[in-house]
Parts: sequence; C-alpha cells; structure tokens
Amino acid sequence: MGLSLEEQSAIAYIQSRARFGMKPGLQRIAYLLQHLGSPEKQLRFIHVAGTNGKGSTCVYAASMLQAAGYRVGLYTSPYLTAFAERMSVNGVAITASELIALTKQVQLIADTVAGNKELEPTEFEIITAIAFLFFLSRKVDLVVLEAGLGGRFDATNVVLPEVCAITNVDLDHTEILGKNVREIAFDKSGIIKSNVPVVTGAQHDALDVIQQVAKKQHSDVWMLHNTIRVVPEYVYDLAGQRFSYMGRFHDWLGLRLNMLGIHQVSNAGVALGLMEVLSTKGYTISEQAIRVGLKTAVWPGRLEVIHKDPVVILDGAHNKAGAVAMARALEDLSISRYVLVMGVLSDKDMDGMSRAIVPKSSYVIVTKPAVQRSTPTEVLASFVRNYAGEVPVELVEDVSQAVQRGVSIANQKAVALCIMGSLYTVAEAKMTFLQS
Repeated sequence: MGLSLEEQSAIAYIQSRARFGMKPGLQRIAYLLQHLGSPEKQLRFIHVAGTNGKGSTCVYAASMLQAAGYRVGLYTSPYLTAFAERMSVNGVAITASELIALTKQVQLIADTVAGNKELEPTEFEIITAIAFLFFLSRKVDLVVLEAGLGGRFDATNVVLPEVCAITNVDLDHTEILGKNVREIAFDKSGIIKSNVPVVTGAQHDALDVIQQVAKKQHSDVWMLHNTIRVVPEYVYDLAGQRFSYMGRFHDWLGLRLNMLGIHQVSNAGVALGLMEVLSTKGYTISEQAIRVGLKTAVWPGRLEVIHKDPVVILDGAHNKAGAVAMARALEDLSISRYVLVMGVLSDKDMDGMSRAIVPKSSYVIVTKPAVQRSTPTEVLASFVRNYAGEVPVELVEDVSQAVQRGVSIANQKAVALCIMGSLYTVAEAKMTFLQS
C-alpha cells in the first residue's frame, strides 16, 4: 500500500532540508529541542558511533533489551526501503499518523528560524528531533541511538547517555571528520561524556585516542580484545554463525547470530559489552534474553541473503573496510566466485573498495543508484578495471536493470550474485526483488 498524501508531504518537507547539507555543530539541534520542550532530557540513551558496524551493534543491543522485557526505541540511518524504518519501538516503525503530527510540530519551530544560517536546522537535525519526540510519546525505557556522522558535532550528541560505544574507526568521510585515523577517532570520541562508560572495538591508534579522551572524561573504557573478548566458533553457513563471549563479569558460550560475516561477531561483542555495563547500572538482562536477542536480531541490507537460487547477497559495504569484511565473509561461506553488481557514492574510496572485492569476481556490473551523490558508472568502472584483469566489466546505468542482468549471468555461470557499494544501491536492488 502506498503512502498517503499527508505522509508524502511530511517526508517531502523533511527531505527538502537536504538542501542545507551536512553542517557540523550542535547549536541548531539544541535550539530546536529547547523549543520542543527538551525531549532528550527526559529519555535514557545508549549512544553508538563508529565507522562501520554501528547500525548492527545498535540492532543487537535493542534486540537484547527488548528480549529482556524493556520498551526500546531504536534510531538508525539511513533507511533501506521506507523512511519510517529510521525510528522504531520494539521493532515497530513510527506510524504514518505519528510521523505527520510530529513533523508538523517540529516544522512550526523550524519555520521561526527560516533564513537564519546559524539556527535553521538540517534534514538530519529535523529527523533527530522528530525521533526524540516519538520516543518520549511512546514512553520508552531506553533509546538505542546511532550517531549520524562522526560524533563530536553530530546532532545526536546532545544526549547524556547511560553508556556509549565506538564500534571501530577507519577512513571514511575524511573531508569532514579528519584526514587520518587519529583525527577521525578524536571526532568520534566526542560522544564520550564525563563519567559515562564507553565500550569500543577500536584498535591501535584509534584506541589510543579514545583512551586519552576517556581518561580526561574520567570514563571507564571496555575494550574488545582486552577487557572483553569474543571467540568465533566457525560454525558458519548461510543460516548464521556461533561464537562465545568472555566479559568482565559474565561469560556466554555458544551464542548464535543469524547475521553473516565474522565482523558481526565483533559488533555483537560490543553490544554485549553494553549489556554488561547496563547490568552494573541496575538493568536486568538475563542470559536467556542475551541468547534470544542476538539470535533474532535482523539488520536488512547487511550481508542479507535475499534469494537462494541463485544465491543473492545484498551488502551495504560502502568503504574499504566494509568491502574487505564482505570479501572475508564470502570466503568464509566458500563463495569463491561471484557476479558483482556495484554502485558507489562519489565521496567513497572507490580504489580501496575495488581492490578488496573485484579480484575474485567472475563478472562485474557497474551501476549508479538514483541519488545525487552517485558516482558516474564510467568513473567507477575506471577503478574496477584496475583489478578486474580478464573479467568482463559491464556498465548498466539503472540499478534494477543491473540486478536483472546480474541474476541472468549468475544463473548462466552457476555462481552467486553479490550486490554492494552503498545502501542506496542495496535499497534499489531489494525493491527490484520485492516487486518481482
């Protein structure tokens, strides 16, 4: 069923704010929230930042808390197939009537500062304000809050959380966050508040920066591979994987994940660290809730198997680290050759991504998702060809047509089809499958 005209109008208003771009700084969101009654001060949060895996970590945390009986708000970005996916309570997205009403409420305040460059809110700030009002109206016990971009000046950083997490740090958005890992880690470490514990899977230089910031904030650091550990069991197939967790206070053995990729074990490890911290703050999260929450957690578009014959895998990997993780996952699944459909945004590391994922492909289709920041197919193809060798590289402008072409070739070659490069590419691909 399609969206009502009123819901379309609300979403169109929100998305019209994209013309203001991404503007780091907290003054606009602070002003907006203050004039909406400061909903963020009436909520409890888990705040999660990181280059990769922050969405998955949020989903694991929310799923475990829900299994423990809590009413949990979840805020993530971007959405895959429907705008309402960005905010949910116990797995149920915001309704059309709620979105319409709350958008009007926020728009009333935003309109009072129209034309004021210092205070006029961006698209992400509008959405964040709507989400806080939504969670407050639903009387949630906790909000699992994913940062949008970086941390220090991200609109989500107006909250004082129970605990925060920095999943990992790698090179992404270097034009905004910093030109190297240390600078990016410093930006993401901006979410660390005074005396608020931080769980992190970061390593090396990034971990060093996080520890320095945490020390200044008198915040306890829970480190994956140190304070807490995860051990994959390599019981691994298209149905999922198993691992064990050794924490500061708890050991949980033989945990099951439905999500694919060894990197998901690390993401789950960070989420389990968050659960341990919450248990020290009076939250009750049983081992049964841990097991059920992890096993039932679903995060579409992240190594998602959407079709079995041929095997079709969707993955939103959009930087070098994500592409490396995807290549590793395919290897672990014994998928040695595959048809690759790839569409990437223009600010991404196309060379690093191509180097990671192209060499083992048997056919590459370069495409272009229907968003303004998409890389032209010929530009992306120039990077892909550097690593394709004798493998054919075909350009198909439309993602839906690229997917259909990919399925046809995968059937001919009796190999898997992998679609990646951007969540926008994945979203269009998924809609193609849903409509067919």
